[in-house]
Amino acid sequence: MTESPAALSRTERFLSLVTPMRPGEGRAAALFFLHAFLLLSSYQTVKALREAFILTKFSAETRSYAVAMMALLLMLVVPFYGWLRRHLDGAQLLRAVTVFFAVTLPVFAVLFQRGVSIAIVFYLWVGIYGVMVVAQMWAFAADSFNVRTGQRLFVIIMLGSNLGALAGAKLTHVAVALLSPMGLMILATCTLAATLLLATPERAAVPEASRATAMPLAEPPLHPLGGIELVLRDRYLLMIAMFVVLLNWINSTGEFILADYVEIHAKSVVPAQLGEEGISEYIAAFWGDFQFWVTLISLAIQLLLVSRVFRTMGVRGALLVQPVIVAVGYGVLALAPVLGGFIPIFSLIRRIKVTENGTDYSLTNTTRQSLFLPVDRAAKYEGKMAIDTFFWRFGDLIQAGGVFVGLHLLGWQSHQFALLNFLLSLLWMALAMAMGRSYDRKALENMTNTAPEAVETIPDLQCAPGRRFTHRVSATAFRDADAGDVLSLRACCEDGRPLPRWIRFDAWRQTFSGTVPAQGHVSELRISVIASDMDGLKACSTFTLRSEALPSA
Repeated sequence: MTESPAALSRTERFLSLVTPMRPGEGRAAALFFLHAFLLLSSYQTVKALREAFILTKFSAETRSYAVAMMALLLMLVVPFYGWLRRHLDGAQLLRAVTVFFAVTLPVFAVLFQRGVSIAIVFYLWVGIYGVMVVAQMWAFAADSFNVRTGQRLFVIIMLGSNLGALAGAKLTHVAVALLSPMGLMILATCTLAATLLLATPERAAVPEASRATAMPLAEPPLHPLGGIELVLRDRYLLMIAMFVVLLNWINSTGEFILADYVEIHAKSVVPAQLGEEGISEYIAAFWGDFQFWVTLISLAIQLLLVSRVFRTMGVRGALLVQPVIVAVGYGVLALAPVLGGFIPIFSLIRRIKVTENGTDYSLTNTTRQSLFLPVDRAAKYEGKMAIDTFFWRFGDLIQAGGVFVGLHLLGWQSHQFALLNFLLSLLWMALAMAMGRSYDRKALENMTNTAPEAVETIPDLQCAPGRRFTHRVSATAFRDADAGDVLSLRACCEDGRPLPRWIRFDAWRQTFSGTVPAQGHVSELRISVIASDMDGLKACSTFTLRSEALPSA
């Protein structure tokens, strides 16, 4: 059925400005939104601190190697997570992972306060925290919603992530001079701990028609490598893993180029008498400002484009957007030496990374999370955790090897690393096309695809020339049996031509309004109302508008 404004709560009407909503989904969407907001706000705070700590003591090259070390650590973490998942259900598992990080963060705050050098260890911890806690939250969301509902509501959850990242980045940028690093760490801890109150209410708030389809209960055997081995044995999961490896390889290489320029620029503009502390504050402020613009752009994309891209291009088309943007951006950067001094390199790489990360944190990230909607629970938790942690950091490991070879064996400069990213983006596009086809097949295996039906006749309308009229389409005029689907309406003349200018159809209120011309030859107009589901299947109902004098009262 179509959803009229009266059937939606105030929260659902507000959220429907971003993505289509069904009655009863507002509370669940709002709780998941809040969860994502708090997680990303906490993460952005500690992320800015880790950059300041490591770039103050070490070079951008050392930073790249530290990122690669995370992949080795995750080879131990992922199998343990697989064992833990088999002993705890979704909400319990979510809380257990969150508690671990909420308890260990204050330990770093105390060590820093006592003058202990924590730069490398804290960098590794933040990197694992950033991928593991966020991956766990999305696995829980994928386990809570069915495919169609997830495709709609993940837009809202990702919006919460973007707003949380925006708030965390801006808070860090403003508060870095007001609060000590220890104060910022304690603030991040409190924000993270607040998410512990949300897991159970989130799952309970999901309406029955929006819940994930029950999957077979048989569990695959627990392998020594846990979810890593599960991914290697499943072609679809392996394709997602390869997609993530390429994504992070390209992204981390771009961040190496940017970090190198930031370090050089900081040392050139900060007065020498301020020393390491001045450089640290400059770098922390730069990364806070950089992340602010990244999240501002990703927020705009999430609000204005993601839902529309999903409706027009689907998950399959959305997978291609960032690879195309990356290819264009790094292609231009690779040509910078050829163009001489006409391109300011520092400004260019900053803009490339802002655009790349802004798209990644919005459209690409929402699309990546949607890829796990049609898989079983083991793949949603263990497979996803392996992909979003080990395989994500494996991309960093490859990138670190590339940085080492490029710098020490080949003597590369930034434009040559940019050329490498351009070539990788072409491979990335080919993989995205293949993966999109696999997703479509998986989705069809795990959901029905029934066309909507016109179940109630729209009554004809008689109106007098020169007088204003309104005509409402019933909320029950169309019906769709597919779980989680939402219908969208449009209207046109029966022969397919657009409606004349004097009549307007408000699809949101499902109401026709207008004034029949007093002078004209309109005596009868056949109007069709077309209801389309998320897969493009349609149903049509037609009524007649007659223009003639109404009988006297």
